[in-house]
Amino acid sequence: MKKLIKYMMVTVGLGLAIWTTGCKKASDKSFLDPTDIGQMNEKTVFADSALSIQFLNSVYGDLNKTYFMQNGTTGAGIWAFSDATDDGEARWSSGFSQGYNTANVAKASDNDFSRATWRDTYLLIRRVNVFLDNLPRAPLSEVKKTRLKAESRFLRAFAYYHLLRTFGGVPLLGDKKYGLLDDFLVPRNTFTQTMDYIESELNAVVPILPLQHLPEDFGRPTRGAVLAIKAKLLLMAASPLYNESNPNSGPIKSILGYDSFDANRWKKAADAAKAVMDMGLYSLVEDNTTAPGYGYYDMGIQRMNSEYIFQIMMPPGRFYETYMLPASRGGQNYGNPTQQLVDDYPMKNGKLISESGSGYVETNPYANRDPRFYYTVLYNQALWLDRTSLTKKPVDLYALAPGDGMSTAPYNTVTGYLWRRFCNENAGGNYGVTSQIGLVVSRYADILLGYAEATNEFQGAGPEVYQAVEAVRKRAGLVPYALSTGLSKEQMREVIRHERRIEFANEEGHRFFDILRWKIAENLINGPMGGMRWTKTGSAFTGTRITFETRKFNSPQMYYQPIPLQEVNKNSQLLQNPGW
Repeated sequence: MKKLIKYMMVTVGLGLAIWTTGCKKASDKSFLDPTDIGQMNEKTVFADSALSIQFLNSVYGDLNKTYFMQNGTTGAGIWAFSDATDDGEARWSSGFSQGYNTANVAKASDNDFSRATWRDTYLLIRRVNVFLDNLPRAPLSEVKKTRLKAESRFLRAFAYYHLLRTFGGVPLLGDKKYGLLDDFLVPRNTFTQTMDYIESELNAVVPILPLQHLPEDFGRPTRGAVLAIKAKLLLMAASPLYNESNPNSGPIKSILGYDSFDANRWKKAADAAKAVMDMGLYSLVEDNTTAPGYGYYDMGIQRMNSEYIFQIMMPPGRFYETYMLPASRGGQNYGNPTQQLVDDYPMKNGKLISESGSGYVETNPYANRDPRFYYTVLYNQALWLDRTSLTKKPVDLYALAPGDGMSTAPYNTVTGYLWRRFCNENAGGNYGVTSQIGLVVSRYADILLGYAEATNEFQGAGPEVYQAVEAVRKRAGLVPYALSTGLSKEQMREVIRHERRIEFANEEGHRFFDILRWKIAENLINGPMGGMRWTKTGSAFTGTRITFETRKFNSPQMYYQPIPLQEVNKNSQLLQNPGW
């Protein structure tokens, strides 16, 4: 850690190179537009009002790293999360998810994901501390200083949230701006201490940040964004891995979770989600008139709407289309959905495919499914915009089809499926419309399902739980969307977990961290993972279920990521997580 913080001090000046987004100032310049600052030091930067603000803007510019984490720079990190679950598989033969999926310690013990998470979040934390240390002398109004201080404290708390859910308790640096002569050999704080610190920082800035920003400040955190991250934090902390079934013992136990169960933690999580709901500012994007579930798709291609609470800004482009779509549509196909996920999508009548009366037909498996399926997964012969004709044509994902056929070759699918989540139907990876969307960190559906989960765990499946879950199902276009009455707590728990899987498929690491905090990954990622191999004879297609990989999950080792080995080797006070 000593070497890491020294590195952060050296590189902090580089943070002034600003990452451009679509956010605008009154002068119509992006608040993240680049400025040539040469070799400016802290004294020079914070003597100038514009450069002072741009220093904090540079932290915003690096928030995309907290979304990707695996490598911190490219979109591949998004799908590493899904590919390390029962939802997906990477088409690459190396990397974090491959080592993780096979419990290959040689690949996973010091992986890119854990190194990038540790490095990038502590870099962000240190830069916030530099900003807070220098802010009092910056030539800015007291009103602006108060707001920017609150924003920076939120960003720091957000970084610690990522560290906590990845590693457990971590060293808390407070406001200290470490110098090269300081002692950096500090131990990890406990889970409780880390939780309490993050929660207190979020609580402190809630009354300061506005309900909504002016257009020129779009992309900065609002009061709703702070409350939404708090709700995610408390839901995580109340979950079995940390609260009910902490699987660890000895000194590391208090670092990786609570020492004892407290049902009131579910109540706190429910109250935190309800606080966002009671603001009355957010609502699901619903449109079942244009097409069933169209609001789910439309929400996912917009830059701003009533559902988004906090997102990380991205420059205009075709980001999702480039990384998800097949080569025939200008894409690079970074990951493939599994048959397990496809099978978990219900029919449009809300019934699981295994339920009596669902209407599922194995020889025609993609007919009459939950509308969210069609907006998330590309399957053999699904339609997508063709570059030449600019009309929708079938995507060939059958075995050995020219270009995109199923095989292990580059740009092809190993499961028989591709992702299309957040892709605009009027674009390919390098043609068609240009997307304006950002990276969605929190949206209202997450708040509703989080509220339903926490409330159900605390007091059972009451009317308020039904209302929250059914609102999401109604927006999805399910007919009927109502759940069966009289569900027990255990039955409703399974319904909510199922809805989260479908609603947030391939989104912001939801599935990855959900199955960890629920402590069910060992049941889901041990054994064969499936896909569908389609063959073509004449004009007819025949589908055969296949196993593309057998996975292994070691518990409790793989419920936490390893502290990077280089940090443990330099700091004898850093306890390593079990099994690494």
